[in-house]
Amino acid sequence: MKTHPDARRWNHRYTQGGDGWLNGRPRRLLLDFVRLLPASGLALDAAAGVALHGLFLAERGLHVIALDISEVGLRLARQRARVKEVWLETAVLDLSSPWLPANTFDVIVNFSFLERATFPVFRRALKPGGLIFFETFLKTDPNVDYPDHYLNPGELRRAFSEFEIIHHAVTEVTGECSARQKITEQLIAQKQK
Repeated sequence: MKTHPDARRWNHRYTQGGDGWLNGRPRRLLLDFVRLLPASGLALDAAAGVALHGLFLAERGLHVIALDISEVGLRLARQRARVKEVWLETAVLDLSSPWLPANTFDVIVNFSFLERATFPVFRRALKPGGLIFFETFLKTDPNVDYPDHYLNPGELRRAFSEFEIIHHAVTEVTGECSARQKITEQLIAQKQK
């Protein structure tokens, strides 16, 4: 079986970075709006990497499923979950052709990753009243490499327009892999009950 090029690249990065990846902090968006999180339920950490966000959610009482294309990142996440004694399940999944069961998750988090095929899947997979926390990079340069990896302005708001928008902002963040400032679009939205 041939390994997806993205899996090879991320497996290499997580192997080289080791536990350093686990020393990061959850995104400010999640920290600033932690009060919105339910005390229990099922959460999805999409494109989780080492599941910093999933571990954060699990420490708050949520059962978490972390999905990522990197088996190495998920292995590191499982090791950290055992140390912290929290409930975190993982599955290797290429999110370019996702499927998730309908009305299943109380919370979905998606940070620093964009695959437009997930938009309708996330909308369907959230339970009524469920929350999505989404933040990823915004296209500010029309000549950027890999333009499909960047949101168009307002795209998140349009993708979840039938949800109640709790928070929407465009903000500058320091890149995870470099000290360069990048622009992101943030969204917290709740599926109608």
